[in-house]
Amino acid sequence: MARPRSVGPAEALLGGKRPRIVGRRGVVAVAVCLVLVATALMASLPISQPGTAANNAATGTAAGGTAAAAVIASPSPVPSASDSPSPSPQTSPSAPPTPEPRVGTPIPGSAFLAYTVRAGDTLSRIANSFGLSVTTLYWANSSHVSDPQLVKIGQSLMIPPVDGLAIAVQAGATLKSLADKYGIDPNELAAANNLSDTTLVAGQLLLVPGAETPPLPATQAPGTVTNWLGKLIWPVPGRHTITQKFGCTGWYGEPRWGSCAHYHDGLDIGARTGVPVVAAAAGTVIYAGWRKRGTDGAAGGIVVWISHGGTLYTTYNHLSAVSVKIGQRVSAGQRVGSVGATGAAVGSHLHFEVWISYPWSGGTIAGARDPLLYTSTKRDVPLPAAVP
Repeated sequence: MARPRSVGPAEALLGGKRPRIVGRRGVVAVAVCLVLVATALMASLPISQPGTAANNAATGTAAGGTAAAAVIASPSPVPSASDSPSPSPQTSPSAPPTPEPRVGTPIPGSAFLAYTVRAGDTLSRIANSFGLSVTTLYWANSSHVSDPQLVKIGQSLMIPPVDGLAIAVQAGATLKSLADKYGIDPNELAAANNLSDTTLVAGQLLLVPGAETPPLPATQAPGTVTNWLGKLIWPVPGRHTITQKFGCTGWYGEPRWGSCAHYHDGLDIGARTGVPVVAAAAGTVIYAGWRKRGTDGAAGGIVVWISHGGTLYTTYNHLSAVSVKIGQRVSAGQRVGSVGATGAAVGSHLHFEVWISYPWSGGTIAGARDPLLYTSTKRDVPLPAAVP
């Protein structure tokens, strides 16, 4: 009796039949089938994956030998610059607003410019902006600027083209007579004033370039504004802790002034951040917001300046927020901001100043006065109910 033979795995797949060995044509057919299978597998993969085509080519070579080399890998698309995602905008920290540059308006038929004084201006600051000396600017406007330390918001100033002496042409004067008087060539005088017509008119404003100007007139500010003494409202209702008084101090951070090594030009009133700050008297807001670094009073951080009429001004410094805007009329006791610690402040408090001239006129604290002379810690007023 014949011994039953064992069935191999291949025969099992074929129902127990021994597989038939195929010839060379069968080998080629199998290779073609493998290539088609590899191609189908490659097509089913997502083409967006980096390096997919190259990996498929390598896989095909391993599975189908040299026949897989017929599979051509498609080049990966190169993203254009426009396809690249834009970077997310970064949130910039809060910063003081940049003030607009000082720009003069041309005057037809004149080399001078017209400029309107705005909040924060002083004569010296305007002169520096236009590259002029203070004396040149003052004497060009001396007919309507009596005090070189005081210029007012909205006031119109004449801006000379260069340093020199501004003169008003007298009746009968000619270009040659003026040139001879000031020792200058007539052509140079005409060029400095953009004169196409050398016929002069009485009252015409000319600039004699390089001519020496007189010094600024000596002015003496009043020691006090008597009609305001003791009449200002306390600016931080309910908070009467004075952390630094006006005048000479031992605090190293204060500037030198007069005979004082360290001088404090205001009154510091201690209070937590957010406590309401009110106007000490009715007036008009002439500045509200950050004081830019490099400007007078910049150490005050966020500030409010108020003009109370005449020569009296008050300022509220180191605020955390303001509640008013430039040009706004405020009443006594109206909220103008909140206590804070912005600028050069040590701890949360209000730095309150009283000035008898425009704040920082001439870049000095000569016009600052002791706030306690003008107010009292007992002069509180309740906040209006409508004010948050």
